[in-house]
Formats: sequence, C-alpha cells, structure tokens
Amino acid sequence: MSEVWLPVGGRSVITVRLEPNNIHGRDLAGQPALYLPLQLQLLPAGEQKEVQYQLVRLSGKLQCQPLGEFASFDVGPIAEPPNPNPFFRQQDALIALDRQRVSRFEEARGEKDAYFQIMLTGTLWYPSHQKFEVTRASSGFLELSVPRSHWIDRVLSVWNVTHTRVIEIKFPSSAAGENFRNSYSRLEEAEKLYASAQYKQVLTTLRLSFEGLAKSFGFQAAGKEFFESLFASAHPEKKEKARDALNGIYRFLHLGSHEQGNHPESNAQPVVARQDARFALTLAYAIFEYITLGS
Repeated sequence: MSEVWLPVGGRSVITVRLEPNNIHGRDLAGQPALYLPLQLQLLPAGEQKEVQYQLVRLSGKLQCQPLGEFASFDVGPIAEPPNPNPFFRQQDALIALDRQRVSRFEEARGEKDAYFQIMLTGTLWYPSHQKFEVTRASSGFLELSVPRSHWIDRVLSVWNVTHTRVIEIKFPSSAAGENFRNSYSRLEEAEKLYASAQYKQVLTTLRLSFEGLAKSFGFQAAGKEFFESLFASAHPEKKEKARDALNGIYRFLHLGSHEQGNHPESNAQPVVARQDARFALTLAYAIFEYITLGS
C-alpha cells in the first residue's frame, strides 16, 4: 500500500492511498486505459478542527524514469467533505493512454515490475470564505511498484499489446537525418494511397521513397550497393545478410511498376492486392526504424 497526504489549514488531513495490486487495465473502444481505485480519507482541518472545506477536484501526473511525465488524470467535479470519524472512501481514476506511450513504458520497464510515481494535486473549496485553494502532497509522490506478474496478467492482457506493435522512428539530428525525413514523407503518402485502395501506387510510392533516399546519399539508384552502405560499420556477415534482406524487399516493391493485370487463377483479382500493399507498408516502416537506429 502506498499513500500520501494533502495539507489543509496547516495540517495533513487528506490521505490518498492506492494498493498496487488493485490497479487494472481497461479497454476504451480499443484504446488502452489504466484504472486506479484510489482510497481517500478526509479529516477535519485546523488546529481546533474548525476549518470547513470540501475537496472538489483531484488530479495527478504519472511519471517514471527515463520517460518523465507520460500520463495524467483529473477527477472532478466532486464534493467530498471531511468526516471526524476516520474512514476511507473509494474514488476511481481512469487514465486514457495510447499504444505509443504504452510501448515506451514497456520498453523502460523491461522485465521488471511496473514502477511509476503519481504527483497529486487537490482543489479545495472553503464555504465560509467562498474561495478555492490548491493543495499538493506534502509527503512527495505516490510511489507505486506493480508486481510484474500482476501487471502482465491484469493490465497488459486487457490491453492486448502483445498483438500490437508500435514502430517508433527517430531521425538523426544531422544532414543524414533530414534525408531520412524527406524519404519518410513518402510513407505517409503511401498510407493515404492505401486508404484510397490504390494498392499498386502504394508499392510504387514506397519504391520511390528508397530511391530518393539512395540519391540523397549520392547513389544513382537504390540497390545492393546502397543498402550495404547503410551497414558500413557492421560485421561482414551481418552486412551481407542485411543488404540482401533489404534488397529483396526493394525488389518486391517493383511489382507496383508492372502493368496491372490478372493472374490466370486469380479469380479476377489484381496482381497487387490489399494484403500486398499492407505487407509492403509494414516492411517499409520496419526498415526505416532499423536503418535510422544505426545512423
């Protein structure tokens, strides 16, 4: 159990606690969300317990190393008054995430427990003074370490992240990085063509992306020589296999430049079908992630 205290009238009278094993994953129409069943205790404030107040809003910012702040929540409006008899009431917080932030958090977590901190802020209302006040945890962060097994079984399993992979492409801050960025813009163009069911043009656009990248590095065309240059510092065997892999995919993209026709046994389906275009797009994203990591 982890807990922090929020001060009111000079006394730490609001207690916020959370049991890590009560944290769960939720699915919001396909988007991941983190469910936090917070427990609140509000005691009378002031030296003589004479300060009347209400907690009308509770917000929190989630952070961890090395990500920094990666999510936040805001619970309100509420109207929770203090009670002289100590007891804890539940206040649920639901934090909407996205798959990119989940992927980054999982990369930082590795094989360890899921550790993160919550910086809590409360908004108070003083009826007798007719004013609001902001209070922050005097005892630091709400520190949470969710056991690895619980995180996997009760959070990740709900999010289905094992069935989704997020590719993050980081462009080098150099002239080479600008070359990658310019070529990558064609991948975004190819996505629009895919959405318009122009599958043949998807492959052609992806091929032009790699050809443009090759020319920006001084090569006349994309091919074995260019792809090998991307792994100049690699072990010879790795360089050879990576070169051949990329060149094979590049050759696959040439299907887009062929005349659109029908195979004899294709049931009148075009040569370049939807699955071909999706396959090519997925490979192109993976290639850009791979080659920019080594640049």
